[in-house]
Amino acid sequence: MSRLKKHNDNLKKWGLKENPFRPTPPDDPEKLAQIFYGRDEVLDIAIPTLYEGRNILIRGAWGIGKTALIFNLINQLQQEVAEINEQMLVLYLSSIPGDSSDEFYRALLLGIADSLADKDEEAKDITDTLLGYSIQNPKTTIEGQVKLGILSFGKRQESTSNKVSPTDNIDPYPLLIRLLNKAEKIYSRVVIAIDDFDKKETIVVQSILESSLDLFRMGKNRGFIMTGRGFTELQDSTLKSLGIFSEDIPLKLMSQDDLKQIMINYLNSVRDEQRNDTYPFTEEVTNLITGYAQGVPRQLNVICEKVLRKAASQDYETIDETAFNEIWYSLQTEFTYRLSPQFRHLLYVADEAGGISENISDATLDKLDALTFVELLPQFKTMEEQGLLIRQEDEKGFRFLPSPLFQQKLIAESESES
Repeated sequence: MSRLKKHNDNLKKWGLKENPFRPTPPDDPEKLAQIFYGRDEVLDIAIPTLYEGRNILIRGAWGIGKTALIFNLINQLQQEVAEINEQMLVLYLSSIPGDSSDEFYRALLLGIADSLADKDEEAKDITDTLLGYSIQNPKTTIEGQVKLGILSFGKRQESTSNKVSPTDNIDPYPLLIRLLNKAEKIYSRVVIAIDDFDKKETIVVQSILESSLDLFRMGKNRGFIMTGRGFTELQDSTLKSLGIFSEDIPLKLMSQDDLKQIMINYLNSVRDEQRNDTYPFTEEVTNLITGYAQGVPRQLNVICEKVLRKAASQDYETIDETAFNEIWYSLQTEFTYRLSPQFRHLLYVADEAGGISENISDATLDKLDALTFVELLPQFKTMEEQGLLIRQEDEKGFRFLPSPLFQQKLIAESESES
């Protein structure tokens, strides 16, 4: 029997059309609504706050569910605004290109202009001529009175006959403010979601926040919602002094019960018949997986995706503890040995120290050949984005823990000290 036939037959045996788990959430609102769970208290605050034209900052570690929350929030906004028969423009920006305030304004200007191009001549001209960026795969839907644009940006390849555009040397900020004011008159309410705002360099974020009061504060019926993993103390003090955000909401780690429900929702999204359990995962294995996920939905999805794929390639009747232990060991082995020696060493030290925080000891710093915790942060953030480290936060601060897929026992003592 071929590998694919065996894989598909086992999924079918469990009542599954496919492996539903993915590291990132779907951007289709209907599919997301099927799997989204929890965060009701955040939605209760965010929806009326944005409707009032106020700004929200959502903070949280990598993989905690910020993007899923924004997508679900957009979906809820569409439905609730349509119910009260009001007009609203909702714009989601998956990323902001460039390394300066002007590039940020220019990209945001292009997103607004593209959304208004069918209603305003100036917006159409800007969309046609704005130099530097193009919108890739724009997705625009209209539900009731709501226009939704989901945009990502890329560099535009200019033709030789269009090397200079009318807007190339014009300050984009006044144009952006003018177009936003027009958008408010056309749609009455405007909501702009910007994901991972703090991925920019600290100086860029600082410059944008300090020079954009008209953008963030002056529109009566426009609200911004931004996500970030965490801001520096300097950025925090700037945010508070400028009064940009009406709500500053940290996303907490999810409970094991919440993660279990997310597993059920994912499985139901591809099941022939809906169930209220995590079959083919047994209850004992579900408890193990939700514990290993350490409260992080993306880590849960990564583990479930890998375990289900491995199980579907074997002849297990269910994914019970015996099957899971065999699969889990093989996954840990593959994960650990694929790491670079540098990453293996850092994860080994982090595991040995019970995690690495700002209170890192001198002995641990010596093992990592570093003088300060700050010196290690760029590398930690890179490893966090790759799912190698998990950032945990509490009232005492935050610390980085190795992914449970890392297995310290597989690393030789001599190698860990190299």
